[in-house]
Amino acid sequence: MTMTDSPPATDIAHADSAAAVASPVAGLYEALTSTDHKIIGRLWLRAGVLMLIGAVALGVLLGFERVDGASTDIFGGDNAYFQVWALYRIGLALLVAAPLFIGLAMVVAPMQVGSTNIAFPRAALASAWGFMIGAVIMIVAVLAGGGWGAVDQASGDERDAVALTLVGMAMVVISLLLGALCVATTVVSMRVKGMTLLRAPLFAWSMLVASAVWLLTLPVLLANLLIAYVDLHNGPGTFGGGLSGDLSIYGQVDWLVQQPQVYAFAIPVLGVLGSIVPVTAGVRAGRHGLSMGLIGFFGLLSVGAWAQPYFQPTSDAVVRYDEKFVYIAFGIAAILPVLGALGGAADALFRGRNNFAGLPPAHVLGALGAGLLLLVGTAAGVARVVEPFELGDRVTTSGVMNLVLFSAIAAAVAGMWFWAPKIGGSELPPMMGRLVAVSLIGGGLLLGGAQVVNGFFETSVVPLVAPTDDVGDALNVVSLLGMLLIAVGVLGLVAALGKALRSTETAADDPWGGHTLEWATATPPPPGNFAEAPALVTSEAPLLDAPTDEGGEP
Repeated sequence: MTMTDSPPATDIAHADSAAAVASPVAGLYEALTSTDHKIIGRLWLRAGVLMLIGAVALGVLLGFERVDGASTDIFGGDNAYFQVWALYRIGLALLVAAPLFIGLAMVVAPMQVGSTNIAFPRAALASAWGFMIGAVIMIVAVLAGGGWGAVDQASGDERDAVALTLVGMAMVVISLLLGALCVATTVVSMRVKGMTLLRAPLFAWSMLVASAVWLLTLPVLLANLLIAYVDLHNGPGTFGGGLSGDLSIYGQVDWLVQQPQVYAFAIPVLGVLGSIVPVTAGVRAGRHGLSMGLIGFFGLLSVGAWAQPYFQPTSDAVVRYDEKFVYIAFGIAAILPVLGALGGAADALFRGRNNFAGLPPAHVLGALGAGLLLLVGTAAGVARVVEPFELGDRVTTSGVMNLVLFSAIAAAVAGMWFWAPKIGGSELPPMMGRLVAVSLIGGGLLLGGAQVVNGFFETSVVPLVAPTDDVGDALNVVSLLGMLLIAVGVLGLVAALGKALRSTETAADDPWGGHTLEWATATPPPPGNFAEAPALVTSEAPLLDAPTDEGGEP
């Protein structure tokens, strides 16, 4: 029997885990010591939401600064402007999108696969606190004049802050890797009896694929950081590269938010879409295996650590990395699995027996919108890799990044609305959820879409270069409006979470008619998750297979 097909010793594990996490100690002590995956997941989610607030605030300031491209009044200088610009881009991926999905997975994935806890719970707890400490170090170091290099060459003190930025970023990356390892191990080796890997729920599967891609590629980022750190203390250019001076540091990490690697942070979008829509439609998802294949294919196309422009030779005789066949093929093919996932969602809605009375639920609106936003992002990515357009050095690349990452954020927020009973014990306000979903998706579309179009007017991706014509200026205003709309959505999210925290109402155990095992638990889920060990799983939707009290089919 392979490790993949090995079921957990559920009964024994259930008793052990229940005893291990039974202490209902509240407060900071609980947050520091708990091994309950739900508490650890909530730590990740809270950190991700806090970082989202900060990232959007920076995005609004950058938007105002970009509208007035002739000066850098808000940040007081070109160097500070560059630091905040870099912090926004890297932070949106590492400090917002990834931790939101890690947190959601740490709460939901163990219950989905019928496990009583997450694998390596103490490592999971360490990853959450390591992430928060690393994020604080990174942000403080940037605000102290550090960051990923300096436009005007870093001074001695600034070099210390730059070094601290690299250390903080490395802590964040290591923590994400540790969290991803815990999630992946849970899905691979702690599934309940009868749940083969091909019967795993789509969200759990998407997190397994995303975790695998992160574990494969983010260590390369750690190597980049090590090289940059050594370079910083031994003079720029020790290891060579395409950029000169202190800006070479940012040049080594920018691949993280460029395609194809940026797609790695949006892999779970397809899992959220495939988990929410069939439940809401009231039908079993069609072609579960095909959906898993599409997610795996998208994960394969998201492996992008090899596409690093910093280390490419500068000779004209050498073909650029973004002119090679593999890069172009990855960019074009990435739209296919997204189209397939949206087609599956449309099929479920078409076959569905549940008709929406009025507006669709917030989580459906968010999941479908996130899928559409990702479709636009991958379509823009196709335009990016088509050579005649020559968009590689233009703001189009920022547009692709914003479309993809805000699709990931919108999907994570939709997941928070869908799984809210299992995360916090109560439902989130439905009407406020619709406002949040529309704001995030509409804002992301305005922000990223305007930047994609702006690239066709030769507007540079470099933040300190003003547009070349009035159309570029007008599109910058549209981008700013998009970011302001996103800010409205984030404010709505914070208000909804605050309202849920004050709520004394407990949600039903299964308010949506769910198909997977997390909906077989009580609300809120007890320590150990399940009062009884889940029954033998025979399909990808075990709750649809469970017999009713009368002995018939549900």
